[in-house]
Amino acid sequence: MKQLLHEYAGVLAVRQARLILAASLVSMVGDVLAMVALLLRIHDEGGGPGAVAALLVCFAVPLVLTMGIAGSVADAHDPRRVLIAATLVQAIGAVGLVAAPSFVWTCLSVLVLQTGFSFATPVWTAVMPLVVGEDLAGTYVSLAQGMRAIASPLGAAMAGLLVEHWGSTLVLGINAASFVAVLAASFALRVTRPASGHRSSSSFLPRDGLIALRANPVMSALVFGVVPIILTVEAVSAVEVFLVRGELGATPTQFGLAEACGGVGAVVGAFAAGAVRTRDRRILGLLIGITFVPILQIGQGLAPTLWAYAVSAFVIGLALGIVNALIFTLLLREIAEGDRGKVVALVSGLSRTATIGALAIGGVLGTQLGTRTAYVVCGVVGLLIAATAALRVRASTVPSRTGLTSRR
Repeated sequence: MKQLLHEYAGVLAVRQARLILAASLVSMVGDVLAMVALLLRIHDEGGGPGAVAALLVCFAVPLVLTMGIAGSVADAHDPRRVLIAATLVQAIGAVGLVAAPSFVWTCLSVLVLQTGFSFATPVWTAVMPLVVGEDLAGTYVSLAQGMRAIASPLGAAMAGLLVEHWGSTLVLGINAASFVAVLAASFALRVTRPASGHRSSSSFLPRDGLIALRANPVMSALVFGVVPIILTVEAVSAVEVFLVRGELGATPTQFGLAEACGGVGAVVGAFAAGAVRTRDRRILGLLIGITFVPILQIGQGLAPTLWAYAVSAFVIGLALGIVNALIFTLLLREIAEGDRGKVVALVSGLSRTATIGALAIGGVLGTQLGTRTAYVVCGVVGLLIAATAALRVRASTVPSRTGLTSRR
């Protein structure tokens, strides 16, 4: 624990890291404020589930469509210029949400907002080892993921209170103002990239990112194990309210507290992941995490009481917090500097693709099989995915005992 706290202090001692972390916290709170405010606005204006689904798709589609070119831009151009341009695009989208006169305008503004986000995200992640150093990159990821986990419930709670008393327009205005902090951090960024002998080509297809990822068989196995797990986790989101409120008889307040258990677990998991320092332990921790998640999903589907469900939600959040931090730490450590942006953009795009697919799958499972059975089915599928990932990782690491050196 003392060593972990020392490493956290080492990250926070870097001025640029402090600025970026602070700006990302403000931005994340703003993002959650905007999402909650938009959902409440749709409800107040009489929109139905179709409108909500359309809004969520608009949030996800830009990351899917731009994951190829955004990754190439992140690796081929000056990070500071890319971040400034991307943040300005996000700010334009955020201002559009404030002034949106119709639902169509809202959707267009979200598309603009998320397009800027899709170009900024791989840059912020890829430059971190250049800001804090390779040795502290994993510690930085844990700090950043932990702060994001804290920001999400904080932003949601603030949004509900602010919308109730002052309306959604004020909340969306606060979100737009949050980009001032992000823009300031972008201007303050000063990093020097190592000279590269080649310049990556830009493509809308994530071909280069896929090639870079597949060049590392272990990371390829882990990424293509984690992404399908996201599908099984997000699928039950479509039916969880029916399980908790219907089958387990929770009140609205109890439902909120059960959801908060997952958020608290994610915070603890993200910060705890910083204590895992070697490559082999990070891989093992990630594999254990994606194995525990589906087991606990099955437990949630069979939960006899709300208390049992809430405990499972906490441990799932804990496991996902660890998995999220470890996967990005490994990517930063394993992928060459010139390819990090492409791979991060690819992983982000694949994750959003899984989320979109999960919305449809969860609805079908809940309708056809019932809420409890949907949880059990997703858990069983998740276990098969985790087992496959473990076997692929094992097969990929066998040659390293004779010829390859593990990075630590």
